[in-house]
Amino acid sequence: MTEETKPKKILVIRSATRILNQTLVALREEFPGCHITVMVPQSVKESMEEDPQVNEVLTIPDQRRMSVASYGKENIRRMQETKFDLAVALYNIDHGLGYSNIDLLACATKAKKVRGYNSKGTFVEINSSTVRKKAFLEKTTFFWVGINYLATAILFFIITIALTGEWLFRCIFRKKHKAPASQTVVASPPSVREPVKAQV
Repeated sequence: MTEETKPKKILVIRSATRILNQTLVALREEFPGCHITVMVPQSVKESMEEDPQVNEVLTIPDQRRMSVASYGKENIRRMQETKFDLAVALYNIDHGLGYSNIDLLACATKAKKVRGYNSKGTFVEINSSTVRKKAFLEKTTFFWVGINYLATAILFFIITIALTGEWLFRCIFRKKHKAPASQTVVASPPSVREPVKAQV
C-alpha cells in the first residue's frame, strides 16, 4: 500500500461546534476510509464518541482555552508521535481571525498538512508563517480597539465636564443678574378740571 492509497490520519480540533458535522462529511468525501480523531472539551467526550463520523476522541479540560499551553507538552508529544497526515482547525467566521491559538495547536501536531475550515465549508492551508502573521494581526487589532475605547471614554469625560461647567456658569450668571423685586406704585387720582365759565 502506497502513501497515496493508505487511509489518512486526520485530527480535527473542535473549535467551532456548528461547522463540525459539515467538515467531517467533507473530509470523509475527500479522503475515503480516513481515520478521524476529534479533540473536544472533556464534558462532550461521551456524545462525541457516539458520532459515527468519529473514530477517536481526544479531550482537553473544560475550563481551559484550547491552546498549546493548555493541552500540555506531554500530550502534544503524543500527538506528534501519531504522525497525522492532516490537522484541521475550525472557524466560526470566514476570515478566521481570533483563532490563532487553534492554528498554533494544529501546527504543533507536526501534521503533514494543516487546514483551517470556515463556516462556508471552504478552507485555507496553514503553516507557521501564516499563523505568526495572523497572531500579529490579532494583537494589533485588539490594540487599536482598546485605543478606540480609551479615546471614546476620554472624549465622553471631556464633554461631560464641559456641559457641567456650562450649566454651573449659567446658574451663577442668572443669580447675579436677577431682576429686582417689583415695587408697589400708588397711582395718583386723575385730575379733575373745573368747568370754565362762559363769558357773555
